[in-house]
Amino acid sequence: MTDATLPRRRISAGTVLMRQGDRGDRAWLVEDGTLDILLEGPEGQRCLGTVGANAVVGEMALIDDGVRSATVRAASDVTAVELSRETFRTLLCKCPPLAAYLLESLIAAIRRTYGLPQPERREGGAGIRSSASHTTVMDRRMFRVGHAFFQQGDEGTAAYLIQSGAVGIRRDGTQIAVLGPGRIFGELALLTSRPRAASAVALEATVCEVIRKDQFVKAVGTMPPILRSLTRIYIDQLASGRTPGGQPQEGPLADGRNAP
Repeated sequence: MTDATLPRRRISAGTVLMRQGDRGDRAWLVEDGTLDILLEGPEGQRCLGTVGANAVVGEMALIDDGVRSATVRAASDVTAVELSRETFRTLLCKCPPLAAYLLESLIAAIRRTYGLPQPERREGGAGIRSSASHTTVMDRRMFRVGHAFFQQGDEGTAAYLIQSGAVGIRRDGTQIAVLGPGRIFGELALLTSRPRAASAVALEATVCEVIRKDQFVKAVGTMPPILRSLTRIYIDQLASGRTPGGQPQEGPLADGRNAP
């Protein structure tokens, strides 16, 4: 999963690699030793769990330009590969637009689970439409105002990329988001095989491109190995309803947008 030319660091027990709320400039792939994942909250600091060999920490802030979602401290002496922001951005540039947008969506879902601040999402529509054949979305459809794309609790069979119009995301009858052109919705239930966590309704005449599960799978398959591994880890975390440290997640995930 790593390149032998990447720098390695020996980190002493007790060293804080990153602090919750800081801007991120690097990530680490653990080769040996263990790290504690710590979350600051109104009631003080709590440990979400411990990660060891093959875990990656600190990458979320590099991928979505957000702040650190947790504090990470070495629980023992650790050997880790250090990955700079530039290295991560280079890897992301090698991804098909659909795959890069999917990775950001998964990270945003995990951030939302913790109730953490999220950076402004970039619109992904134009790049996805114009990319190579294995990521180009072909099934464009027009939906009338009031059309229900899916209902809360439904099985996920497709995701949707909005080209024009507006879509309301509703949970338990309450509208929680309005999405416009360039936004994808419905992808998390599709990938995690969990029931839809919300309903989606066209608020006006809306044109969407319908994205099938096999298109997501092909896009993920073209990612550089380390990003492909991260994507699968994020999907597994969301599907199992557990945090990176193994603790149960608190609160529901919205089906659509938005680890230390």
